[in-house]
Amino acid sequence: MPAALRVAAKLLFFLAICLLIGYMCNFFRFDRILRAVTLPRTHPSYCRWPPLNLDEIRIANNTYNITLCTQPHRNASTFNSSITYPVKSIFNITTDDRWISFEELGESPRSMWELVIYPNIYRTYPQDVPIGDIVKAIKSGSLVSAKPDYNYPIRILKTSHSVCSDNTTHDLVMVVKSGILNWERRRLFRAFMRREKKLNPNTKVGVVFSLGVPRQYGGRKFDRDGHEMVLGGPAGDLMDEYNGRGNEVMQKIEEEMRMYDDIVLADYEDTYYNLTWKTVTNLRWISAFCDKRRNDVFMIIDDDHRMNVSMLMQFLASVPRDKKRTSIFGRIAYGDYASRSPQYKLYLSYREIPWDLMCPYPRGFCQLVGADIVDDMAIGSAYTRYPYVHEDVYLGLLAFKLGIPLQHVNTMFDHRELGNPELNSSPFMVAESSYWKMTRL
Repeated sequence: MPAALRVAAKLLFFLAICLLIGYMCNFFRFDRILRAVTLPRTHPSYCRWPPLNLDEIRIANNTYNITLCTQPHRNASTFNSSITYPVKSIFNITTDDRWISFEELGESPRSMWELVIYPNIYRTYPQDVPIGDIVKAIKSGSLVSAKPDYNYPIRILKTSHSVCSDNTTHDLVMVVKSGILNWERRRLFRAFMRREKKLNPNTKVGVVFSLGVPRQYGGRKFDRDGHEMVLGGPAGDLMDEYNGRGNEVMQKIEEEMRMYDDIVLADYEDTYYNLTWKTVTNLRWISAFCDKRRNDVFMIIDDDHRMNVSMLMQFLASVPRDKKRTSIFGRIAYGDYASRSPQYKLYLSYREIPWDLMCPYPRGFCQLVGADIVDDMAIGSAYTRYPYVHEDVYLGLLAFKLGIPLQHVNTMFDHRELGNPELNSSPFMVAESSYWKMTRL
């Protein structure tokens, strides 16, 4: 009898162990399912873009980290000089069986470039990755197949509480690219917008000025790929005047922020040659902070340009909604060539951009960016090289990589077209500030 009891006890113990194992297996299976469902909404460190709420990117002192959080796959690749392309695929040279890297392109004989194949050559611009798949992965918080090489740290140090904040609503949100020392231009822009508000009382426009931090030392002198560049004009004069006076500049900016609450301040060095940093910051700020369901487009404009708000809203109303939300509108540059003179501020070296004919791009003074593509552009910026490349050329390359259509608007004019007869014979929706009577006074 005792032997039978011992056998029964062993069987019961074994059965209990089996039940416990089964329970634990089902528990962990359920737990995995539960976490798969709830993690994207509840876990504060979950990697995705855009964030579901600002708490996901909020860091110390109520600042915001707009550096992309990505989760590389175990076998994720990193861009390097070993990526090569068949010469035949980018040049009309059928007898050349070599493969060539982007770095080697800049060192190639210029005679080769007479046989270059456009737009194939633009695909070599770093970082050459399956960007469509990566954008989808980052949006969903999934693993990515390639690590971003240009995901430089960027923080928002201060943002507006009246535009793209909490439950604020606007018919149009406008981000004004302004140099940190351009307080006079900002004063004139605000005055112009007050006038436009009186003329368009039923249109609510939210305006923020996008700034970086002051350059501490160096004044107007910059190194551009081994060449010393001296920034001329009033912008250069201001940089020399405030050279080494960064604390004083920030005191003025802090007072301006308290007075107007219309500044988005990021931590990149605010100079002419960092305009692409400003552009990337603008895309990330719009993507993370603004309501992309209510707003179909977002305007980005220079602080020395102005717009006819009434004409602008009429134009937007005339464009089909799906086209508005998926395109970049502006004055599109077709057929522009790179400047190779180190004496010119738009200089591009062959190492930076080896081809001469630029990819079509929206000129930098103003763009309207669709709400459905701004997240893609914010993500794509981490996978597209941007130090020193001019911000409008950069937007063209970014749009090309992402397959975003560029829409030319013939009523938008930049400062280089002051003598354009079209400005005297037809209405203009966007133009340099001197075309508005208010700024001529």
